[in-house]
Amino acid sequence: MRVTRAIVAIVVVLSAGVLTGSANAAVSSPFTVVNGSIQPATGTPKPASGTHATLWRNTSYALTTVQGAGTLVVGAIGDHCEGWPTIRVSVGGTPVGEVTVVSATDYGAYQVGAPLPAGQHTVRIDLVNDRYTGACDRNAHLAYVRTEATPPTDTRFSFAVVPDTQEEVLDAADNRFRQRIDWLVAQRNALDLRFVTHSGDVINYDTSDHVQYVRASNALRPLEQAGVPYTLAIGNHDGQVFGPDGKPRSPAGPLLRDTAVFNRYFTAARFGSVQGQFEAGKVDNAYATYTAGGVHWLVLTLELWPRRAAVTWAQQVVAAHPRHNVVLVTHHYLESDASIGQSAGFGASSPQYVFDNLVRRYPNIRFVFSGHTGTAASRVDTGVNGNRIYSFLQTFHSKRTNPVRLVEIDTAADSLRTWIYAPHTTENFPAHERRYTGLGLVR
Repeated sequence: MRVTRAIVAIVVVLSAGVLTGSANAAVSSPFTVVNGSIQPATGTPKPASGTHATLWRNTSYALTTVQGAGTLVVGAIGDHCEGWPTIRVSVGGTPVGEVTVVSATDYGAYQVGAPLPAGQHTVRIDLVNDRYTGACDRNAHLAYVRTEATPPTDTRFSFAVVPDTQEEVLDAADNRFRQRIDWLVAQRNALDLRFVTHSGDVINYDTSDHVQYVRASNALRPLEQAGVPYTLAIGNHDGQVFGPDGKPRSPAGPLLRDTAVFNRYFTAARFGSVQGQFEAGKVDNAYATYTAGGVHWLVLTLELWPRRAAVTWAQQVVAAHPRHNVVLVTHHYLESDASIGQSAGFGASSPQYVFDNLVRRYPNIRFVFSGHTGTAASRVDTGVNGNRIYSFLQTFHSKRTNPVRLVEIDTAADSLRTWIYAPHTTENFPAHERRYTGLGLVR
């Protein structure tokens, strides 16, 4: 509670060995805490000290030392409040990585940063995304920090891009959306699937009972149950442009940005790894992070024909994560002939504007995925920093099957393979398979 915080903050430094509220200092904690506290451990497995260090604001941090070589591992639990807490770990004064704590009960072993050499290391852990609403309070609780022998890195993994599903939510008997998601979950280990994103037009049009949102929501639920993080880009059919009869309404511009119903059904908390949003309570523009293949990834979803303020926000996100390989997902970017779109539709800026002001300007933007038009296409561009940018279209608007684009990355080979498969009809689309080497991944 914030009242508790105000009282405890009078004494901002709690030395190792002090248990807040204890009549004696018999409990030994490995942490010294600033603007936080040392509390009795509430998670499992219980740490040897019987305590954990609680970080409750963005000025809270904990210090400790570790001895040895190997991967740095942090044991922590968190309090969920419109998202899980993220901690930043520094070694010897240098940030080595951030992790999001995703359990309130299990002191998960979160690996952070590159392997450390032998020796003694000073470790600092900061809470970086504090949140308090009156109904909830986002905190991190640290049980231990240690080094572990570094296992060989699995350098090959995959992610999936779901194209426009607007034709799959019109009929209650149509199971193509759910069957695609069930197939991805079933193939999770075989594909080493780490992330799923959707390039927009999740639904076709809204109705008074919002049934298409309900069907899409139910279709995506298996990803959450399996713990597979995902994001959704918003298309022109996902807001209020199209009325209950499926016909466009006016004024289209404001209705394009009316995504209140969409955001009622699809929230950052459901997606699992969202780290930030342009507008509070809305996933229209958001970014998620994860680590796979030994490198960091950032999936940035950008609204359709975006407002320039949203593009400016996206620039700031990309610039603030220079060691992440950025995957941009927006509903309209490539045309059916693989050219970059020139029209802003009934939005604010065109795909060409997005390319000129975002995509080509940052050396860590690697991939762009879009839908909206055509069937499938791809192109490769070179950014102003010499980096190659790989862009892919997948749309289909299929009335008979359920394609999904699969992307396999091999970080050791610095290569990509992408193909499209439809599990409903066990159908491959070999014309759209692509392979690229020399990606230049950021490490």
